[in-house]
Amino acid sequence: FAFQVGRLLRLEGIPLEEVEEIRFEYLYILKIDHLWVLQSLVKLSLNNNFIEKIENLETLIHLRELDLSFNKIRKIENLETLINLEKVTFYENLIETIENLDNQTKLTVISIGKNAYEPRLSLTSLNMAGNPCAEEQDYRLYVAAFLPTLVYYEYKRIDEDERKQGIDRFEETLGKLEREENEAQEKRNAIEKELSDAEMHSKMFVEYLNTGKLFEMMYEKDEEGTALLDIGDEVSELYEEYKTQFIDLCRQVFEVGQKHYTIRQAEVEHFGKGIEKAKQDNQYESIGYMESFLESKETYFSSIKDLKLQLEHDAITEDVFKGKIEEICITFDELIHSTWKNLMRLEVTLFEQIEEVNQTFEQTLAEMINTFIEEVQGVFTNVRAAEVTFSENMNDAAVRFMTAANVNPDEDIPESLKDILIDRDTLNNAMAATHDVHMQNIDAREDQLVHKAKGWLENLSEKLTKDEIRRNRYKLLEINHFLDIQREELEELTADQTSVPNPDNYDF
Repeated sequence: FAFQVGRLLRLEGIPLEEVEEIRFEYLYILKIDHLWVLQSLVKLSLNNNFIEKIENLETLIHLRELDLSFNKIRKIENLETLINLEKVTFYENLIETIENLDNQTKLTVISIGKNAYEPRLSLTSLNMAGNPCAEEQDYRLYVAAFLPTLVYYEYKRIDEDERKQGIDRFEETLGKLEREENEAQEKRNAIEKELSDAEMHSKMFVEYLNTGKLFEMMYEKDEEGTALLDIGDEVSELYEEYKTQFIDLCRQVFEVGQKHYTIRQAEVEHFGKGIEKAKQDNQYESIGYMESFLESKETYFSSIKDLKLQLEHDAITEDVFKGKIEEICITFDELIHSTWKNLMRLEVTLFEQIEEVNQTFEQTLAEMINTFIEEVQGVFTNVRAAEVTFSENMNDAAVRFMTAANVNPDEDIPESLKDILIDRDTLNNAMAATHDVHMQNIDAREDQLVHKAKGWLENLSEKLTKDEIRRNRYKLLEINHFLDIQREELEELTADQTSVPNPDNYDF
């Protein structure tokens, strides 16, 4: 929204560096950026937009009031340098935790209403007078025992003796409640951990492979395979041995995923830090050119104002005045053009560097992903081999069982096996069906892993390209807009005095 800044301030005729208060409300702003020029800003309002992250405010060290209400912010962050903040508004965002405000020692007002913040109950005062429950015997002791943070009940302080009496009086009920709460909390923690682990393992592409979930999935819809387990002890032993081997191999896949994820993340973090440093260095150099330009601009504008005063007091003739103004305008225009060339050179260099680094980074990640997939596929080959061996052993055991049943017709056959052990062909069909189900599940899980790994790489590459193109476009617009404002300010200052050189003579 730097363009809105320039447009509004140009209309008001106020230098950017002198602005102390500014509002950008209901403007569909997605990202905070380009505010470093507002060095004197004291009050900033960005409410009713679509901002998701607090960023790029570190240079606004004089800021005392910040309004970010009615946005999409999830976390309070990047405010460390704003030590003069006195009032902050985060009303109606998506913030879950009040944090990262340790440096704001001058903060007197913070609005956090209508967010996702869920503080723990810390009741200190309670008045239940007039309610039926309050008339029950020892109710005061009851609330003292069950509300450990409570300090006052019916405006009378609860002393330690009362709390101890309450705990002793309701020891059994209190103990039962604590056990129930602990059990409920443990369940919540287990669910949260499972979800958290699943999310993390999903980034490794190996979710649930550290458990027996894939093995269980093979038998969920495998009626023939489940029925064949009723043959007897021999099959049960084969099954348990196969299950142990299968889960161990799945854990090997999981460990491979963990190992390669750590390697990839280290590469991604190294890349991110390098890109960020390049952007910061480029930005600092760019700011240096802009600040140098603004200093020269101040000198030229002061000269124009002095010439106007001299003309008003008849210290110089109008012809001399116009001649000197013309000289200043030409020199200023040359300054604008040289600044434009320097800024554009910096941006083009950065764009080309990032483009080259992105390509190298993508090639490195592609090699990492291919290595990961090859290693994982090697383990899945062993999983299939284990399935083939198990299927063959199961077939031999089933044939022996069927032969024994035919030799001894009086031997009971489990109900689940009667339709399978009709004859050899039926048994072979059942064995083939259960083997196919197992192989399909194994293949599907391997395909899912490979697809997700390649998809991650493709999405990351696409995002890097889009983000850099977007950044480059914004930067080019910022450069041209900044210099357009300077030219327009000169035109306003010299209006009706002389002509300003035509900007079409240059390439911006």
